[in-house]
Amino acid sequence: MPHLVVAARGSRLSLEQVRIAMEWLSRRIPGLSYSVLEVTTSGDVQRDKPIYLTGLRGAFEREVDKAVLDGRADVAVHSMKDLPSKLPSGLEIVAVPPRGSRREALVPRRGLEPLSPERLPRGSRVAAGSARRRAMILHANPGVEATWIRGNLDTRLRRLDEGRADYLVAAEAGLERLGVSRPWASLPVIPYTPPPGQGLIAVVAPSESSVARLLRGASEPSAWREAVAERVYLERLGGACGRPLGGVALDSGGELVFTVAAYHPEGRRALWARVRARDPGEAGEEAAGIAMELEREAPRG
Repeated sequence: MPHLVVAARGSRLSLEQVRIAMEWLSRRIPGLSYSVLEVTTSGDVQRDKPIYLTGLRGAFEREVDKAVLDGRADVAVHSMKDLPSKLPSGLEIVAVPPRGSRREALVPRRGLEPLSPERLPRGSRVAAGSARRRAMILHANPGVEATWIRGNLDTRLRRLDEGRADYLVAAEAGLERLGVSRPWASLPVIPYTPPPGQGLIAVVAPSESSVARLLRGASEPSAWREAVAERVYLERLGGACGRPLGGVALDSGGELVFTVAAYHPEGRRALWARVRARDPGEAGEEAAGIAMELEREAPRG
């Protein structure tokens, strides 16, 4: 019976994503079992500025992937939205379980009411730790103050309640996977367009390995098609870290509907478009081309 050693960060959300991914794969591959190798990364230690300003984007994932390349683990499990546009040489995404929510969420500090961004009182402090989140919140409500909180989701929620901010922008999928019981506002894809990969879990393995051969074909079909489209989009853009861009696909009866957004860095303008295609690669390519056009236009607002 196959047994896999799974590398992952040691946060509660990361370990829950391992459970979700491996339970899905175990239903597709009878007898599959696993154990977890927890990896502490440099990104978990350096928390003095927003991640998009640290140069650490992808560092979390590279250090987890190194455990696979070194032979200490068979696969790695990641939030796909955190993966860089190119994986380390010799590795590939081999499986994707069913997708969680794509949406962004706005979580209030305890004692405050869950509100959509446009309804927030003037001067509200909103923790939005990426250029895209900052821009989309300021576009929705120029009267708020965009700030940031670093750390895993549990840490950010705790620091929110300690008064570091009034509201926190977070991936709704993460909140749901952790079973967070507090209320939040679920934000629509337009105008709050998420990043590529949000809600998707990636299982990464060496390309030329028996593990890759075992796991290929075990993905949930719609999630896999959406993942391919969004990874092509991200690669064509050369990555989107530090750029106020969003892009997310929805497999609707075999047709991919890809929503693209570009924001002025200070939120003064936002532009959206939708691409429809049946082939994931074509959807990602066309969406990236449109995103680059929108990116050139948005700062002119």
